[in-house]
Amino acid sequence: MRTPVVMILGLVLAPSGYVLILTCIVAPAWRDVAGIPTAAVDEIHHQGLWEICKDEQSVRELSCNLNDDAYFNYRVIAIARGLMIASMVVSAAGILVTTVGVRCWTDEPSYPLSGVGGVILVAGGALTLIAVSWYTDRLQQIPNSAAGTRLTVGYAAVLGFVGGCLIVIAGIHLLFSFGKSCESKTPAEKKYYPKSSAYPAGRYPAGLSNPVAVIDLPQRSPPTPTPWDADL
Repeated sequence: MRTPVVMILGLVLAPSGYVLILTCIVAPAWRDVAGIPTAAVDEIHHQGLWEICKDEQSVRELSCNLNDDAYFNYRVIAIARGLMIASMVVSAAGILVTTVGVRCWTDEPSYPLSGVGGVILVAGGALTLIAVSWYTDRLQQIPNSAAGTRLTVGYAAVLGFVGGCLIVIAGIHLLFSFGKSCESKTPAEKKYYPKSSAYPAGRYPAGLSNPVAVIDLPQRSPPTPTPWDADL
């Protein structure tokens, strides 16, 4: 049996989104801080969930592990860390369940298991979207010890948003497996009656194209003699 297209899309989109959220969680580029009064004009601080890097573009020098207790102790950063870690774990579990459910190496996939994998993937992608959306919504309120005047969204947050959307879309595709499972459990009952000819085929000569019209006409009974014929 061919694997349904929705399952194939789910298997392709889910790992792609997982790679993006993995890059998002480790990259120090959720927020870019520029316009720092005490630094060079071209100096930019890339702030992530785990570290902060200083990028001096004129000399092409990147140094990380900068300390900023006010930034890392902010509540949104701590919650975003927890949500992203939970998203990684849940999404990995969803991909594993989906792979076992689809079973491309067998003739018949497990539709209920694939649907469960879709539910898990939707939850995992939603966790990433919540973390990224909350961070970007509070972008201006998160402490900025460098006193930069230009705060912009970094590429890591964009990758996280795209990755979360891909995982949610993959889960939605796999949710259609539940409908396929219901169809396989309750097939439509149809009764087929074979068409049988009204008369056996060997009864008629082969040369007659319409034997019923020629042979099976009602036979006319012979005329009965009138009562007075015997007296003549």
